[in-house]
Amino acid sequence: MSLENAVNFAKRANEEKMGYRFQFPLSLKEEFETVCQNNGVSMTDMILGLISSAIDESKGLSDITSLSIINKIEVLKENLGDLIYLRNESNKDVVTTTDGRDVYVSDEIESLNIQIKALERELINRSKS
Repeated sequence: MSLENAVNFAKRANEEKMGYRFQFPLSLKEEFETVCQNNGVSMTDMILGLISSAIDESKGLSDITSLSIINKIEVLKENLGDLIYLRNESNKDVVTTTDGRDVYVSDEIESLNIQIKALERELINRSKS
């Protein structure tokens, strides 16, 4: 379970909450209270963040936003490969789609490369924080 994910969740927590009684040893309470104070979040929101993190981890989703970015990169790379293949096979830079739209292959390739690089930079930045 990721403390970072729990803290991020706790800092964004704004859903309505229902009461639930929870008991744990005094020694853990004091240490946990310190962790929460050091991260600037309430104990309740931190507990909710830890619960959310546990649920995500049990589903294999340790960082859903990064996972979404990785999936998006893969789709963009597949599209890029398709466009490069199309350009190489047709020897044309302008291709008309089945719906009658002209596609400028070089521009599309450049656009996809820019999107891929931006998403890869975002992943690198997330891994540093």
